[in-house]
Amino acid sequence: MHVVHAPFPHAYVLTLRGTADTASSDRLEDDFARATASGLPLIVDLGALEFGDETLLGLLLNARRTTGVELVGPLSPALQRRLDITGVTPWFALHPNLTTALQP
Repeated sequence: MHVVHAPFPHAYVLTLRGTADTASSDRLEDDFARATASGLPLIVDLGALEFGDETLLGLLLNARRTTGVELVGPLSPALQRRLDITGVTPWFALHPNLTTALQP
């Protein structure tokens, strides 16, 4: 799991690459805590994420309640299926790329 933090004037961007699973959950929780502490709306770029488990889903839902969160795709088929099965897909704006997500 590789995470890149990038604060912008109107949003905080987390870019996730690799696999978000049990092995990376503690670090991912720290990354989300740091991002949400900024107080800025959160944009999570998941375009290079191969897999995201229930921990990631929980972090996305929590961020949605605290700072707001938007997603950048395309989402992996497994992550898209997880969002669809849990019924939360419509809760997130999904952008095709980071440039679009950062537009006011």
